[in-house]
Order: sequence, then C-alpha cells, then structure tokens
Amino acid sequence: MVLSICLASVLALTSGIISSVYRFFPHVGSLSVAASNWLFGSLSGAILAAALIISWRALARSMQDEGSEIRFVNAILLGLGMGLVGTVLYFAISAAFPAGNGRSVARGIALAGSALIGLRIGYNLSRPIWQGSWGSTGQPSRRSRASGVRPKLLDTSVIIDGRIGSLLSTGFVEGPVLVPEFVLAELQAIADSANSLRRRKGRRGLEILRRLIEDDAIDLRVSNTDYPSIREVDRKLIRLAQEESAALLTIDSNLIRVAQVESIEILNIRELARAVKPLFVPGEAIFLEVVDRGEEVDQGIAYLDDGTMVVVENGRQHVGQKIHATVKTTLQTEAGRMLFAEPAHSPTHERT
Repeated sequence: MVLSICLASVLALTSGIISSVYRFFPHVGSLSVAASNWLFGSLSGAILAAALIISWRALARSMQDEGSEIRFVNAILLGLGMGLVGTVLYFAISAAFPAGNGRSVARGIALAGSALIGLRIGYNLSRPIWQGSWGSTGQPSRRSRASGVRPKLLDTSVIIDGRIGSLLSTGFVEGPVLVPEFVLAELQAIADSANSLRRRKGRRGLEILRRLIEDDAIDLRVSNTDYPSIREVDRKLIRLAQEESAALLTIDSNLIRVAQVESIEILNIRELARAVKPLFVPGEAIFLEVVDRGEEVDQGIAYLDDGTMVVVENGRQHVGQKIHATVKTTLQTEAGRMLFAEPAHSPTHERT
C-alpha cells in the first residue's frame, strides 16, 4: 500500500512538472496555462499510476495460474510482432495524410492499439507459439532427438512401489530416466511421514534411487525443472512430460487417466507385470507351497513367484507344505489372474 502511494505521488509530480514545462494543456476557465498544465498533468500521472498498479496486481495474480509462463511469453512475442505491424501503419499514415492533430492521434492509436491487441491475443493462447525451452508442440525435444528414444519420467508412486529398480536393471527400458526434484521432495516427505508404513515405503524408494544413481549402466538423471505456479505434483509431471516429450512411468490410476487425456505416453508397471505373468493350461503341473486356508471347505491358498494366487482344492491339509499340483482352470479378475488347482495325488485327480 505504501509503495503504491509513493508510486502515484512520484508519477503525479513528474507528470505535473513535464506538463508545465511543455504546456500540453491550454488554460481552462479562470486557470492560467501553467496552473492547467500542473493540474491536468498531475491528474494524468495519478491515473497512469493507478492503471499501472491495477495491471501489476492483476499480472501477479495471473502468474499464480497454471500455464501463466507460456501465456506471458506468448503475449510478449505477439505484442512485439503486432508492434512492428503498428510501426508500419504509423509510417503509412504519416505518408498518406497531411500533418495535423488528427494524423498524430491516428498514428498513436495504430501503434499502441496494434501492440495491445497482440498482447491480448498472445496472453489468451495456452499453447506456446515459439518452441524454444518453454514447451512442446508434440515434436521430440532436443534430448529425445539426440538419443533416438523418449526419456522416461518417474513419478512418486512407481518409485515407492519398489519394482522400478529391478525393471531398470534389466535394461528393457531404453533412454534416459528422469526424476524431477519436486518428486524427490514428495518422496522425502513420505519418508519423514508419521505413518510407519508410508515412512518405510518412502525410505525404500530413496534407497532404490540411490542404487540406481550409482549404477553406471542406468542413465538416471535428476531434473531441476520446477513450476512454482503449479501446486499439484501430478500437474507438474504432466507439464514436464509435455515439455520433454517424455513417457510417464507410473502406477497411479488417477495420473494415468489425466495423462491419457493430455495424449502423454504411459508406461504402467502393473500392466507390464500382468502381461509377463506365465500362462497355464488345464492339466499343467506346477510346484507350489500352500500357505493358508481358503474360504471354502478343504481349500488351500498358494502363490506363484509372480504373486498369482492359486486356490488349491483339497489343499487345506497341506497348509505349510510344498506340493505338486495340477492346474484345473484359470480365472481372469479385475485384480489379476487366478488359478484353481488340486494336489497331484488327490483322489479327484486319480479318478481323472
């Protein structure tokens, strides 16, 4: 508030002095020319100061919105471009019309109006009109063109899941792997959580990242790109993926849906895990350990190495034992694939 008052006072005083020196205004009523210029000059300076203060506050508020950096750059670029057009119109009006107040007003309107129209149109554009380092229009970034493959961007969910370390170590994921600093900050907050389970997951994620960074065979990089005007980590990831033309490695279903709307390539670890699970046909022999009782009478529960659940008929008596079994049927559920089997030496199996 104090700064605004000081700015208004300085501009009013300066405008009054300049107007008095150059006598922009004629005398009004009983006022002398000097008094009229001082009065109207000071009033014009105060109005200009108010307009600047209001515009600055509106700009400060708009800079908190998502994508404001792109709109701001668009406004500057298009404003400069339209300003050049206004300059051409300025000289065209000067050549076409005789000197006079009308010509001066027309030239001023052409020059200022063109620049203001360019600023307004540019600020309304949400996509960058100049590629540079501000965003992506769907073309590969310099980094992706140099390597020939898209960078892979890790989110918090896929790091704390734990499987990303093994996946990257296999070498199936090509290209650079990016971990943004804002993801590291969120991971650190999880590692410091009061909830013991979240704390363990966060610390495990940090340990996995440490091992990956130390592995020279894995091109893992920490990106310091941040977007202070965007609060949500997911929206920052979307923005960074667009700018880097990167594929997003995640298991977060909400983030996946938003990224699909934004036409971002998704690599879902869970989908990959389902795809590489072994397929079994009825009658195939498997070796497993019955670890728990099932819901039905005489049922036992076992798990394959990939986590697939196996319901073992007549398996309750074998809880805690490793047995040979035969696959009866398979069932695909929303949670994944489930097998039904029976012990190889069961009476049912012997009759068949």
